[in-house]
Amino acid sequence: MKTGSRARFLWRGAIRPLIRNPRPSVLGILSVALGVAVFLSITIANRSAMESFRQAFVLVTGRADLEIRGSIPEAAFPSVQRCDGVAAASPLIEMMVTLPDFPGESLRMEGIDPFTAQGLIGFDPTRSGESGELSAWLGETNAIAATPEFLAGHGLKQGEGIRLQGPGASRRMKITHLIGGSEAVASGGRVVATDIATAQEWAGCNGVISAILVKLRNPAERDEVAARLRTLLPKDVTVEPPAHRSRQVEVMLSAFRLNLTALSLVSLLVGVFFIGNTAAAAVVRARVSLGILRAVGASRRDLFVLVLAEAFIGGLIGSTLGIMSAPLLASLMAAPVAQTITALYLPVEAHGGWPTSYEAMAAILAGVGASLVAAWIPAQQAARVDPKRVLHPGSAPELFPVPAARFAACGAGLLILAATLSVATLHGAPPALGFPAAFFVLAGFSLMVPGVTRWTSTVMGKVFAQCRGSGVAIQRIAVEQMLRNLHRTAPTIAALAAAVAMTVGISVMIHSFRGSVMDWAARTLTADLFIAPASNELLGLAHTLPEGTASWWSSRRDVVAVGTFREEQVHLANERTNGEPVTMGVIDGPARGEIDFLGGDGVRKSAELARGSGVALSESLGRRLSLGPGDTITLQAPDGPLTLPVIDLYRDYTRDRGIALVHASVFRRHWNQRGVHSLAIVFRKGTENEMIEREKEAFLAAFGGSEAFACYSNAGLRARILEIFNQTFAVTAVLRSISIAVAFGGVMLTLGILVMERSRDLGVLRSMGAGDGQVIRLVLTEAALIGAIASVVGLFSGAALSLVLTWVINKAFFGWSIQLAFPWAELMFLPLWMTSTALVAGALPARTALSITPAASIRME
Repeated sequence: MKTGSRARFLWRGAIRPLIRNPRPSVLGILSVALGVAVFLSITIANRSAMESFRQAFVLVTGRADLEIRGSIPEAAFPSVQRCDGVAAASPLIEMMVTLPDFPGESLRMEGIDPFTAQGLIGFDPTRSGESGELSAWLGETNAIAATPEFLAGHGLKQGEGIRLQGPGASRRMKITHLIGGSEAVASGGRVVATDIATAQEWAGCNGVISAILVKLRNPAERDEVAARLRTLLPKDVTVEPPAHRSRQVEVMLSAFRLNLTALSLVSLLVGVFFIGNTAAAAVVRARVSLGILRAVGASRRDLFVLVLAEAFIGGLIGSTLGIMSAPLLASLMAAPVAQTITALYLPVEAHGGWPTSYEAMAAILAGVGASLVAAWIPAQQAARVDPKRVLHPGSAPELFPVPAARFAACGAGLLILAATLSVATLHGAPPALGFPAAFFVLAGFSLMVPGVTRWTSTVMGKVFAQCRGSGVAIQRIAVEQMLRNLHRTAPTIAALAAAVAMTVGISVMIHSFRGSVMDWAARTLTADLFIAPASNELLGLAHTLPEGTASWWSSRRDVVAVGTFREEQVHLANERTNGEPVTMGVIDGPARGEIDFLGGDGVRKSAELARGSGVALSESLGRRLSLGPGDTITLQAPDGPLTLPVIDLYRDYTRDRGIALVHASVFRRHWNQRGVHSLAIVFRKGTENEMIEREKEAFLAAFGGSEAFACYSNAGLRARILEIFNQTFAVTAVLRSISIAVAFGGVMLTLGILVMERSRDLGVLRSMGAGDGQVIRLVLTEAALIGAIASVVGLFSGAALSLVLTWVINKAFFGWSIQLAFPWAELMFLPLWMTSTALVAGALPARTALSITPAASIRME
């Protein structure tokens, strides 16, 4: 076929029918649009969260060649300035603060030295004060600089005050200066600055600075200068290019972002079934035209390309709609994504936005690719059309037989492949193989749907054949129609079963995870009262408690034990993982509760840990570093590498990248740092709640008030853990609901297509006296069968999928051991509400069936 003829062929065979009658293709297009929109919205939210960190980071450190980070003695700063190759250096105090008058908001506060900061940070607030002089900056002990964007967004003006919540009680700061420049605008206004002395006093770190920015005389000598600087500083202080920290954050978030992106493709995966269903319906409707085309010389390849061309156009339209709607959905997804990242990793914000050109291109490839894959089998069916048979009335189902046995065999093979990949993933293969394993579980059960549907219809047909009555006759006709139209109903059942499977799999995973977390909390959180800085609720472990809080509680008459906890970021110091960051947990006191050691014998191992004889690694950290009992771990301490034996691994759900637990005596010997992040307090047995409340009020009055501290009872802390858990999985629940919505629409469209295809059969029934109620019952019976079969297949598929999600993907990416538990009450009701949903979806097609006129429908061509 010539190029011009091929273009006309595609126009008349694929594009013009889509323009003239778009209704049958609507669900396929909307499925692609929704899948692309969800995928893009999660991508945009992830990127937005990462950019919120990156922009504030660049504003402060973007002009430096090196940054020194850690607990740096002030006395080391002059040595850094004089180091050979250093052109300029400036100290920083960095901390996060919250805004009590604007709940849920936080700011990054930078304590800067105005005499050394010029040319190293992206702003100079000392030149934009009320008097425009440096004295205006240095003369105020509560002066801060903020961006005009921040002021405008919060209804503030230069010269006004604002309350900021850092360590301890909140402080009222005066906005005396402005932060300007393009970099400040890019940061979104989430950075404020104050004098370094004010920040030091507020953070309680007098004599210590948290970072030094370094400008080099010759950037090409960066590695040599970095090596010289390391000899002047404590061993645990890092000297790296600024971009290195940004890369570390990206690595830290990579597993979370990958899992969320994979889940975002669920709705597109469910939509693939409906896209294929739409393409198959188009082949059935156009069977006469296809037969004529074959008769007049069109090749099988031409017909194959014709169907794929229509799928390509539909996929392109759907992808475009998805790209256009993604910003709105991203704005809804951004908040839960940011909350989850903040709860698990570090404080970030996310505000949605438009996709980049790269993201839009990836979305188009995903949408169009899914459409072409889904239309592949219908395109092959179109290519095999027999012109001799297509004009025979009622021949559509027989033209496209479904090889149920062959599909079932392929499905079994995919399930075996899924099991193989799962085992390989748990034994050292790349963790990403868990996602193909999950896909093969869904695909394997989907391929078994034709066989299950045929067997179910056959059994029910035999049962109905033994019964008498007009009502049963209608049910028998509905079952026979299911068998005759297996090419249409099987993809719909498979799609609905896939949505059910995702619901079941994710529900079981969340239920199991929640149960494991709450069981762990019950064993390990045994104190009566827990206290931490209130700002850490929003910021993570950013602030420590004021000095003296632990001793204050120890002196109370009714208190029998006080436990403390602190987290510290340290680095590994060995040849294989040198410089890799690790979270170290520092514990002291018996009130911290039981440590859930995987190897048992917790009393002896806890005693070893209390003596400072070693370190306990969380199972996720042990898996990540391939360490276990009897191994050693080397941490970089200020006085050099510290090698500790691993006592055992223990169960912990606070950090997906893991935590190394040491006793406070080890920390005090090697790290010259003070402060704890939380207290656990045990009261004398029999102490009444009223007495605990009075003691708590006395503590708040002594150390800064209720705004400064979060105080939880044992039950209150568990409730807070459950609340954070639910926030963490909020995005997952949204994605699950979307896949169900797509499946609901698929049932409605499939039944609508079946009604149109069976207009002749329905016309014959109406001409023989079938009433409105019988016609409606016929359509709804088939809808109920679709829902019931999909529910059963989905339950089995979801149970298998939950094993992959819980025991493979979770274990491979996060290293947590989760006890599998099924929400039986929820699963028992699932077939009931899924069948009801299918009946509701079938209501509109049933009403459409009533509008069919017998005379028109039984007229022969």
